[in-house]
Amino acid sequence: MSGFFKRALLKRTGVGFVAASCVAVVASSCSLGEGSGSVTGTLDIADCWSGRFDLRPDFFAAVPYGNNNGMQLRIQKGGDYETFSDGVLILIDNVATVRSELGQPLQVDLPPSVKPPGVPVTAVANPSIVHMSLYLQTTCHTQDVALYALGATTMNGDGTCGGTPDGGNSETIVPEACGSPGNGLAADASVADSGSTIDAGAAAAALPVNHSTITFTHLFNGNPDETDAEERLTEGTFDVVLADPRNICPGGVGPAVACQGHLTGSFSFYFERGRPAQPFP
Repeated sequence: MSGFFKRALLKRTGVGFVAASCVAVVASSCSLGEGSGSVTGTLDIADCWSGRFDLRPDFFAAVPYGNNNGMQLRIQKGGDYETFSDGVLILIDNVATVRSELGQPLQVDLPPSVKPPGVPVTAVANPSIVHMSLYLQTTCHTQDVALYALGATTMNGDGTCGGTPDGGNSETIVPEACGSPGNGLAADASVADSGSTIDAGAAAAALPVNHSTITFTHLFNGNPDETDAEERLTEGTFDVVLADPRNICPGGVGPAVACQGHLTGSFSFYFERGRPAQPFP
């Protein structure tokens, strides 16, 4: 994870302290990391990756925080620290609420209070209580890269999300046109190549929109001393669209930001308490 959004999320949830106290090399102080799951889809990240993506995760961790009201889930390739790994981080604001809605798709989005500079914080009637980010500190080791699941993003005209079919390095990302009438994003290639005078904002508004959701069938109750195996199980699926929220147009007015990633995945693992991390004075 990187930059403003990582700092804002950690400050809001207090996960920074808990995560720092878990040593991933010894499979975290909160979970030994065993489980099963998948994270696949497409990505379009400048100077890093464009096309099909398969995380192939083999490390799964659950970290309760906030008196067990919140929880961090980490689905990762390898058991190293986040700053040296590729993985998905899921933040849950209220475990009890999610457990009361097992089997129901839940919206995944940034917290309403986490906004890029220039975008006002506004009231949201039904804010998401689940948030997700993708960090690629191994694949994109030359830069600090993270994409965030948003409640909605615009897709390509055919419903796909950026990237080339064969994967590899990308030198471009979906362009922006925030200064255009309608304060929207760039039009798709077919409109741009035709020489049409339709502004980019109107073209973006006409593009299909996809939404981010996650469905839990089981969720660890957050009690590190829990002895009932079923209460320690976390299991679910997700279908999310990702982008860099800094690409949202100033003012937050206009079509949804353009998609830079579309991932689907699943996870199933039991919480298993590990040995405490090394304390520091």
